[in-house]
Amino acid sequence: MIFLAPEPKRSANSLELYRFLYGFQDSIKNIDWSSDSRFIIAGSEDMTARILSVKKCEKLIIYTLSGHKAPVFARFCGNDTLDCFTLGTDGELKMWTCDTKLKDMDVREKEKGEGVAKATFRLTSKYFYRNALDHRIPEPITTITYHRKLQMLVAGFENGIVMLHQLPEFTLIDRTRLLVDPLSALSMSPAGDWVAMASEGSGGGGGGNLAVWEWRSRCAHLRAASHAANEVAGLAYSPDGRLLATGGRDAKVRLWRVASGGRAVVTFHEHAAPITAVAFPTAKPKVLLSASLDGTIRAFDLNRYRNFRTMSVPNRGGVQFSCLAVDSMGELVASGALDTFEGFIFALRTGDLLACLTGHTAPVSAVQFNPALEQFGRLEVLTASWDASVRTWSLAECEAAAGGSEGGGCTLLETISVPLDVVCTAYRHDGRELAVALLNATILLFDPAEGTQLGSIEGRCDLDVAQVSNEDHVTPHRAAKERKFLSIAYSTDGQHLLAAGDSKFICLYSVTERLLVKRFELTVNLSLEGVQEAHDRRRYLAVFSAESAAARADHRDALLLPGVRSGDDHCRRWWRPDVRVASVSFAPTGDAFAVAATEGVFVYTIEKGGLASNLSGVSNWLFDAVAVDEEATPSNARLQLAQGNFSSSLDIALRLQIPSLIEEVIETVPHSLINFLTRNIPLALVLRSLVPFLARQLEGGRSRHIAFYTAWVDSVFVAHASSLRKSLAQVARPRHTGASQLHLLGLEEANAEATEERLKQPGVLLEHGEFKLFQASLVRLQTALEGIKASLINRLDGLDATWSYLSQIGRLSRGKKDYPLPLKAVESDEEDESKMEACEESLSMGAQVVDLDDLDETIARDKMKAKRASTKRKIEVMREKKSKRKKEREGATIVV
Repeated sequence: MIFLAPEPKRSANSLELYRFLYGFQDSIKNIDWSSDSRFIIAGSEDMTARILSVKKCEKLIIYTLSGHKAPVFARFCGNDTLDCFTLGTDGELKMWTCDTKLKDMDVREKEKGEGVAKATFRLTSKYFYRNALDHRIPEPITTITYHRKLQMLVAGFENGIVMLHQLPEFTLIDRTRLLVDPLSALSMSPAGDWVAMASEGSGGGGGGNLAVWEWRSRCAHLRAASHAANEVAGLAYSPDGRLLATGGRDAKVRLWRVASGGRAVVTFHEHAAPITAVAFPTAKPKVLLSASLDGTIRAFDLNRYRNFRTMSVPNRGGVQFSCLAVDSMGELVASGALDTFEGFIFALRTGDLLACLTGHTAPVSAVQFNPALEQFGRLEVLTASWDASVRTWSLAECEAAAGGSEGGGCTLLETISVPLDVVCTAYRHDGRELAVALLNATILLFDPAEGTQLGSIEGRCDLDVAQVSNEDHVTPHRAAKERKFLSIAYSTDGQHLLAAGDSKFICLYSVTERLLVKRFELTVNLSLEGVQEAHDRRRYLAVFSAESAAARADHRDALLLPGVRSGDDHCRRWWRPDVRVASVSFAPTGDAFAVAATEGVFVYTIEKGGLASNLSGVSNWLFDAVAVDEEATPSNARLQLAQGNFSSSLDIALRLQIPSLIEEVIETVPHSLINFLTRNIPLALVLRSLVPFLARQLEGGRSRHIAFYTAWVDSVFVAHASSLRKSLAQVARPRHTGASQLHLLGLEEANAEATEERLKQPGVLLEHGEFKLFQASLVRLQTALEGIKASLINRLDGLDATWSYLSQIGRLSRGKKDYPLPLKAVESDEEDESKMEACEESLSMGAQVVDLDDLDETIARDKMKAKRASTKRKIEVMREKKSKRKKEREGATIVV
């Protein structure tokens, strides 16, 4: 079927069926377009290839190429030609030549009345894939790719071999084997230098694998592996958020680097059974723990990439561990058992079993350490089970035993009973709230300190109703009532709760409001059960008909599908996996969360516009982080500002980078909107415009609104600190060029290629230009803030000195009132003059001044200016007293 491509504008039917082409008797292997997109060639499982015209063409409508003995791949050989080749999966290659050129396929007006000559194809040559001994390769070909410009054919075999041939001579260029599983896809780069290959991992290699091969230098530049489909069972973030660990049912632990777009770092193969959980200690980011159904808990060293500790229950055989937890210091490891209904505490340092937590009557589904008590040196662990109970245990004795002291055992503190079986639990990061997910998709919130219930979240309706499989003998609405949350996690701030389970939706709840905030649709893959929301009543009636019920009662097979009343019903062997989320986890930075689902691991991140802000790199909805356009004018910015649209006006001003316009807009923004606007400013505008402007306003006393601009600085760095760290971490590095490649391309050409490749990497603008300017702006901003800080300190010191002086005056006045001075005669002028000389001498020497009544206390923190002014005032008072006494002496009056 050929469809018209969707138009740029919205339409009711985005994909319009243009033409339906027929003629094949089996499934199609591949399709290839001609260079002018007028013809297509397709290979099929019916051992034929057909060339079909997209539009009506009298010279060629459908042409069949046959003669193969196996399913066929088919491709056009080059541009401006209909020459093609067909390749069977048995390794037989046939070259076909068309007698009509591509430009002559149009029928002229004078030829329409006459008989039109049909285009024909002629077999020109035949080749076979052979090994080094000149024998035909027995393994079948599983996939091919072809580069028209280089005329290079790449074929992948079932045993993982890749062979490159030059057409039309079929000259062998090279061969390699990077993967051991059957190859499922091949692709070549536009320049033809790189060959990418992938396998689904159906052989001994486990999960899917990916490799990138540079055939000129014969080097593998990328080899990545993944878990098999529907195999990821648990995941955990490292304490710094850079690594993501996953454990699968394929008994493998894989470590991924998040910043590189999901690059696998290492794979551990030590486990012998499916893995149920993985965990990182907070204080030991280079240690990774995993629990498995093989009865072991293994600790891996991420520096040397080796298994350095294995923990198991002695004298018990293989205990199946279903959950895992580790304390923040990395000293104790807790795990729950699926078969013995017990919990176990191990010492990570020695690997010894310290305690056994007994009392549950069903499998233990979750264990967790209380993060609130770890801050005070106390350890408390929680165990939840399918017996509808949650138990808390004190680990004081276990902690002493882990430190080398004698002792062991745990003390049961409290048992919380819940209505249904507990599926999973989650502590808030401060340990003051506990979330418990039940079997009916209800989440209960408890206060761990008091053991009381704070509230509940009903999530059954949020999981939605979806189409059930043929094996489910219930209606979709009845099946929806049995869905549950399999994993829950608190956000970093504790305000939101993430929950996911038997549904294609990931639910984000507000803890304070107990309401659904957002639902994330995980997939639209209709090949999975539980994705399609429309209900097919015909399947429901077929399953619940009287004849089907009688067949089930007699233990006979279910009815065959229409059309297969006789023979085997092959459709019954087709199994579709259910869409399901096994584990969710928030990143320690709080700006992303990861989900382990049926199709693999998904990482969701907050969209932040700007250069190299995160993996998405998408601009925020509030700001338009593009170059200056015709709408970005100062008049338009002022118009938006007058209308109260602060976001648009600030966006235009920052893009124009006019300081006066930015000052006008920013000083008009209300103080209450600062945090809201700074959170949504793209990182590129923060680097290029906002930080340099704030540094300009705060340095040199340019603006008097110091507190206002300081609030802007604080809000900007609170909102964008993590993005700045990521941006600096993603600065590009020069691509390493091997010696063989330097020999082939030449030194100058290789350096030019390395430079060009480097310029394509994200973050290189930060390294070459923007980062240097941004760093200079940060230095200016830091200097300005330090100047403001020094000025504030000086002013506060002046206020402190004034307050000290007034306090001394108050003490003097209270002293005269509490201790009245006796009447005494008039002091002599010599005594007054001596006091005045002492004050003047202290003024000139800068020493501390003693008060007039020879008090023991001195003014210690007065500044020099305050001391000099105080001394001058005292001298003037003494002179006034001296002149007054002189007048009184002349009047023969003595005043005490």
